[in-house]
Amino acid sequence: MKIQLLFAATSLLQLSVAQPRRHGHPHDVHHRRAFIPKRDKVTVTDAKFTKPTEIPEVVVYVDQFGNPVRTATETVVVAPASVPPPLTSIKPVPQPSAASSVAPPPKSSASAVPPPTSEDSTRHGITYSPYKGAGGCKSAAEVDADFALFAKDHGVIRLYGVDCDQVASGYAAAKKYGNKLMLGIFDINSIAQAVSTMAAGVKNDWSIVDTVSVGNELVNNGAAQVGQMLGAIEQTRTALRAKGYKGPVVTVDTFVAVIAHPELCDASDYCAVNVHPFFDPNTPCAKAGSFITSTVGRIREKLSDPKKRIVVTETGWPWKGTANGAAVPGMDTQATAIASIKTSFTSNPADCILFTAFNDMWKKPDAGTFFAEQFWGIGARYSPVD
Repeated sequence: MKIQLLFAATSLLQLSVAQPRRHGHPHDVHHRRAFIPKRDKVTVTDAKFTKPTEIPEVVVYVDQFGNPVRTATETVVVAPASVPPPLTSIKPVPQPSAASSVAPPPKSSASAVPPPTSEDSTRHGITYSPYKGAGGCKSAAEVDADFALFAKDHGVIRLYGVDCDQVASGYAAAKKYGNKLMLGIFDINSIAQAVSTMAAGVKNDWSIVDTVSVGNELVNNGAAQVGQMLGAIEQTRTALRAKGYKGPVVTVDTFVAVIAHPELCDASDYCAVNVHPFFDPNTPCAKAGSFITSTVGRIREKLSDPKKRIVVTETGWPWKGTANGAAVPGMDTQATAIASIKTSFTSNPADCILFTAFNDMWKKPDAGTFFAEQFWGIGARYSPVD
């Protein structure tokens, strides 16, 4: 079935030069957040389907000459060709394709620097943001409902900031479902306040905190200089130690920034790096894992300690959007890419944090990120709130 048409090609710099600015979190772009309202449903028929099915799709509307008029995210009702379209309203619940059914990885063997020695070391991590698609923060109960859907399949849950009371709600949910948290400080100008919020949010129970990060892709995006980040790492570590936290403190940036400035990793307790194969136009979904493996190898060559642990703190593949050369979004391509990524971390799954638990409908679609920014949820999953 094909219900969208693509009309534009985007010329991009190679990843060896730069990586697009992506994954803007509301901490730095709150005033520019574009929330996506619910749309009416579009009905199509397809003989491949045996029963009515609702699927969220990007629909491109064209005029009689084939010229695009507007693009919208719609709930598409796919009806069998032999039966009339459904008349009732059913909330869409996208399901991953069969290609995503892969055997769970075996238990981790030792990496260069061993990951946590718990059940978390046998499971991949995943990122999570507590924002409603229609705007606003999720309540503690809504965060709990989200965790109930994904937490059992993952070890470490990565959060990005301290707003929306996410540390407290994430702490409660993680305790309930048996996860650890990677907490984050997004604003490097508010480190002391963020550390205090963290300590209160986890009730000084630092045993549930795997890592604390400060900054996310700030050097890559030109929002901070390397020297600023080195100072932020030390300031964060000192403040956390005073609160009783003894675990790893890192800064997170793209692999492009880390290869150019390995001192970001040298100053961190392990090397935390975001690696997204989708943004390399020469990498198809089946090669996502090998792209990460080769990238991690390039990073290791730059480190002052080549045996230092390297954790990929964001990686995934969008299930909707426009193609980036050989990198094509889609349900099947996402499943293939995720399977490839998991295979590349068979011996050390805890060193991989997948992006992301749910589609981020609070984000603004943008041509620079191939209109895929909202659609990185693993298995195309929506939060119950959305």
